[in-house]
Amino acid sequence: MKRVKLLERLKSVQSHDLYRGRDIRSITAFMDNNSLEVHIEKFEQAIALHAGKL
Repeated sequence: MKRVKLLERLKSVQSHDLYRGRDIRSITAFMDNNSLEVHIEKFEQAIALHAGKL
């Protein structure tokens, strides 16, 4: 996946209530695309778990 798309996904994740106000994006400058995708997937999984518990 292209980095631009990954950063769009990350921006979407950060706008979720679970992560609003937290800095989950600054470390991405030091990550390659594969690491960034794993980073994003972990947040997306947490959001999915949170949504399932509501």
